[in-house]
Amino acid sequence: MVNNNTVKQPHSFTSNNVFNNLQQTSNIFNIASATGSIAHFIFILIFFYIDQTTLAWINIFSVSAWLLTFWFNRIRRHDISILIMSAEVLAHALVATSVLGADAGFQYYLWPMALLVMAIPSLSVTWSTIIAFSHITTFTLLTLFCHTRVPTLDSYYTLIFLLNLASASIPFIATAAISRSIYASQYSVMTKLAEKDALTQLFNRRFGLEALNHYVNQPAENRVPFCISLVDVDLFKLVNDQLGHSKGDEALIKISSYLSKSMRETDISSRWGGEEFLFIFPNVELHQIRQRIEKICHDMPSHIFLENWDQAISCSFGLIQVDQNESTEDALKRVDDSLYQAKKNGRYQVVSDQ
Repeated sequence: MVNNNTVKQPHSFTSNNVFNNLQQTSNIFNIASATGSIAHFIFILIFFYIDQTTLAWINIFSVSAWLLTFWFNRIRRHDISILIMSAEVLAHALVATSVLGADAGFQYYLWPMALLVMAIPSLSVTWSTIIAFSHITTFTLLTLFCHTRVPTLDSYYTLIFLLNLASASIPFIATAAISRSIYASQYSVMTKLAEKDALTQLFNRRFGLEALNHYVNQPAENRVPFCISLVDVDLFKLVNDQLGHSKGDEALIKISSYLSKSMRETDISSRWGGEEFLFIFPNVELHQIRQRIEKICHDMPSHIFLENWDQAISCSFGLIQVDQNESTEDALKRVDDSLYQAKKNGRYQVVSDQ
């Protein structure tokens, strides 16, 4: 019945993203628990005051139930917490509305409870749907058929209704707001994971290829000249072999930072794979960009240093201007051939096939 995969982890480690989402879920439940506890406590006083002692004692048990949910929220057993909340709201709506009628507004708690059950994945979709549907069905039936009014309490109905409406609205709005925040956060994380390389924070190969396809596939009347460069770190294997992979990662981070900061804002910098990088230079011709790329290549060793490494850190560059009717595959082959020629010529240089 209960889907615990979202609240329990199979190991002691929990990533920051998962932890933050669990914390936001706990916040939603704590808001609901606090609202439920406070509202029912207020109604204990109200019911004693208007001589509805049976409802007052029922609310004492209700407060106890809502306070219990704080414990389950704390240990992140939101599945148990939401079952307690659902049962209490459903039972309380049935009893209070049966006694005082729909005009008192106790059935309005069923709506935020239905939203909470569906919006927060603490239970399986099937059980969440069943519980939510039962709440909405109960709300409809109570609203349509419970027209009981206690004549001696006519002067209190408006106050009770407004209090119920306000208390029901707080968790409703809070659930919607925090759920939206979780969605926005997750969307941002997923976008970053889909587009960015985790190590260098440059765009990843997938994004670089999509960007290249975008420029290659522009209609002829809209297409602007653009160049691409494929870059490979010289003798990178030596760094890994002699200093270890952590230093190799440090080198890649420093190289990617230097290269990306040397580019224009409109240029696209991506990690193509391993120690290779692909750069796209929109709206520029080869003769306009070549001198700047050669300077970037030449200046690199004076900008990048590694502890316990005395050799210069440099890169080889293949650079081409993509032809008007050239395919993505042909452009990548040409720039790769230019890079190969730069490595063959002795590395630490820029080579173009034009």
